[in-house]
This record gives sequence, C-alpha cells and structure tokens, in this order.
Amino acid sequence: MITIKKLESVTELVSDFSSVNPFQTPWYFDTFIKHFCDTSSPILLGIYTDERSIGYGAFEKVENKILFLGMKPVVNNQEITDYGDIFLNDAGKTHHKEVWNTLRKWFLDNGYDHLQLDYIREDSQTYELFKEYAVEQLKAPYIFLPKHWDDYLMVLDRVDRKELKRKMKRLETVSHTYANINNPAQKDFEEFIRLHKLSSHQKQDFMTDQMKHFFWSLVTAEKKDWKTNLCFLQIEEKNTSAILSFENGSSVLVYNSGYDPSFNYYSVGLLLHAFKIQEAITKGKTTYDFMRGTERYKYDLGGKDMRLYRIEISL
Repeated sequence: MITIKKLESVTELVSDFSSVNPFQTPWYFDTFIKHFCDTSSPILLGIYTDERSIGYGAFEKVENKILFLGMKPVVNNQEITDYGDIFLNDAGKTHHKEVWNTLRKWFLDNGYDHLQLDYIREDSQTYELFKEYAVEQLKAPYIFLPKHWDDYLMVLDRVDRKELKRKMKRLETVSHTYANINNPAQKDFEEFIRLHKLSSHQKQDFMTDQMKHFFWSLVTAEKKDWKTNLCFLQIEEKNTSAILSFENGSSVLVYNSGYDPSFNYYSVGLLLHAFKIQEAITKGKTTYDFMRGTERYKYDLGGKDMRLYRIEISL
C-alpha cells in the first residue's frame, strides 16, 4: 500500500541520488527554495510503501495551480529548471501508477484541484501514464556518446562533420587551451558570468545579481553523485567561451554557457562544446545533454530531440 507523508524540510527527502537528474535532487530544491520561495509555499511529499521510503515529490502552489517545485518563472519571468517529475527509486518505479493515484487523492483531500506538470521528458513513466493529457512544450537535444571520438564524428551528417573539422583546423592557427575545472573557485565563476553576459543582450538581462547568487549557490551546494563543472576555451591565454554543467559518472548536462563575440571567427562557443564532448567520450560517459532549447549549434554537433511535455490534470 502506497502512503504519502508531508515533510517539513528538504533534509527529510530520501533518495538514490545516482538515478535522478539534478533538478529532482534535494540540493537543487534547497537552493531554489532559499532564493525564490516563501518558506511556507513548497509542498514536500515523501512516498512510502509498508513504511519504507521509495521516493518523493516536490511541489509548490502558484496561484490556483500545483506546479513541480522549481517550475514557476522567477526573476524577469525566467524559467530555470529544465526537467520536472517526481522521483522514485527502483522499488518505487514498479508502483508508479499507484503512486500517482495516491498523490492525486492526497492533493484532492488537501483542497487542491489542479496539477500542472511541466517539462516532463518523453522517456518518463509519468509521460507514459498521462500522455493523453500531454501537450508538447519544448525539445531538449542530447547525444548518445559512442566509445571513441572517431565514431562520434562518423555519426554527424557529412556537412556537419566537414564543417567541424574545418573550424577545428582554423583554431589550430592560434595558441589555444581547453581548461576543465571540477571544483570552480569564485574567480572561475566570475569569468563564466563575464562571458555569459557578453554573449547577448538577452543573457545580460537574464543574469541579474539575484540570478548570479542563485547560480553560485548551485555551484557550491553540497552534492552526492553530482558535481558542478566549469570549462573554458582559451585563446592566447584569454578565456573566450565557458560552459557550466552538471555531471555524474555517465552524463554531462549543459546548464548554461557564454562566449566573447569578438572571437566569433574561431567559433569558440561551438568548439568548446566539441572539446567537452571529446572529453566526455574519453571519460566513458554515455550522454551529453544540451537540455532545453533548439539552438542550431546543438544539431550541428549531432543533437537528437528529447521532447518535453506539459500535463494538466483536474482533480
């Protein structure tokens, strides 16, 4: 029998961290709550069978709807959480339908009547269960990584492969370095912010002081089985592009990036991704996830679409 218990704090969430994406981890929820929530608004629900924890759901009431925690727009109406879902460990996944039936009853019994589930991945059990209610929201390109760089190049379209090799050859005409930082210091983070703001007026507007503090809190949050990584492409010892990513043993999830437009001739944004992909292959990772958004460079580098859905349920 599935039971639901409302929890008082993020510290009560119990999970197998190795099988959940960063956006459903306690450290991400804790960071989002501290920066963007009234302390009373999150709804943290533990999921149990026979008194044994099998997962959790983190939600927030926004106006007249229940959203996944992290999904409400924040500073300047920005959405900053790429994927939404509940978390269930392997034991919990076998009870997925019963879990959602019990969650729906819990919300109804507690006076809520509308769920809005945003950015559900098409490979999710939740999507399979509710797909009759699903409306596509966005796409999130990703790459299944082969074991060798040459195999990756052969997966690319002929034109894209030729263009990538041409751009890499052009970069070889100048002194350049790929710098990877597993434990970013404040100075590294400030360089990322500088390059992020240089990228476009939209990114400059996005990265307010409040958003910058949120990003730094994500970088420094204590994590299990995930790490926050920064990497840079340097030309003549100057940082020209940057990627901020979440990584575990098998995956790289690209959270945000930036570049200096004065180095456009060397395609520094795209090539930094290429070096990052090459490094991920060398380390034996299996997925390079560009996450939400359909920017052209993601497909030039071999990205394939993961569709994301909104599911609205009236209780």
